[in-house]
Amino acid sequence: MKGLIMTAPLTMGFQEIALREIHPNEVKVNVKACGICTWEQKAYTKTTYPFFGGHEICGIVEAIGSEVKTDIQVGDTVAVASLTRCGTCYYCRTNQDNLCLYGESKTVDGEAWGPAGFAEHVIARDYEVYRLDPQIDPALGSLAEPVACVLRSVEMGELDYGDTVVVQGAGIMGMLHIKLARLKGARVIVSEPDAGRRDKALAAGADHAVDPFQTDLKQFVEDLNGGIGAKAVFFTAGGPKAVEQALEILAMGGTLVLYGSLNPDTPIALSPNKVHYTEIRITGASKHTRKSFQEAANLLSQGHIDVSDLVSERVPFAQYDYAFERAVSPDTFRVVFLMEDETEEA
Repeated sequence: MKGLIMTAPLTMGFQEIALREIHPNEVKVNVKACGICTWEQKAYTKTTYPFFGGHEICGIVEAIGSEVKTDIQVGDTVAVASLTRCGTCYYCRTNQDNLCLYGESKTVDGEAWGPAGFAEHVIARDYEVYRLDPQIDPALGSLAEPVACVLRSVEMGELDYGDTVVVQGAGIMGMLHIKLARLKGARVIVSEPDAGRRDKALAAGADHAVDPFQTDLKQFVEDLNGGIGAKAVFFTAGGPKAVEQALEILAMGGTLVLYGSLNPDTPIALSPNKVHYTEIRITGASKHTRKSFQEAANLLSQGHIDVSDLVSERVPFAQYDYAFERAVSPDTFRVVFLMEDETEEA
């Protein structure tokens, strides 16, 4: 099969890769669409090469192993959670499989490493394959993986109906937090310095969108919420000062979810007494769980979440240089490869 391999910074190309026979517990998927995630965007300039990217995968099942333990059938439209789980470590056995001690990305021919979705086919273990509605647009189906990751984040926020939450950053992950927090019945305030993204956040369902450099965010939240801070703050983008600001705008008993990472990993100022006396919680959200991936597949298939506004461009697989140029541009949300020769702007 044809696979897209990065061999050096800003350097990639198609390679012919031997497609092995599937094992009894595996499924062969014909890839129809694969998103270019932030991980692949970073690998475009710096990683360990050769790198075989692509983990936001939607396709059609072509073959099923003899011992597959799901009801997946040949011809099904599916999303692939391309991240192995051992199933036996402490974290897998305590419903925290996203923290699996032995989870790993796939390898190809013992050389290139990565999730391997930038290809014409993928071979996945049975538990990595989730059925989608057969009528779903493959480009939208490829967003099952990021939706699943954000579902995990929103779950960590422990929201109740009518809660007020703040989402820091209105990139694609911030936008997904907006949509999913609204599904949980929350009032959503977005903190985003870029005016264009604030407008898009409002169009995506945010109740309010403010510039944190022009607005006293703590005062804004408390004025809106009867003097009470936010039940949860979801950090998706920004620097150390944004994290410190998040701690200041939390209500007592509120939760800060660090969904985004800091690069470089800069320490922040934290008052232990504030945590002690107000019972605020600070937690992270990493990857997706099997549960959150199933929920993502269900939400997309049933039309409960619309992600069409987050697919900025659909690009034919052959135009990979153009696709990555667009993917790393700040004016896009998600650029998606289509393995068939068609293109469309959202």
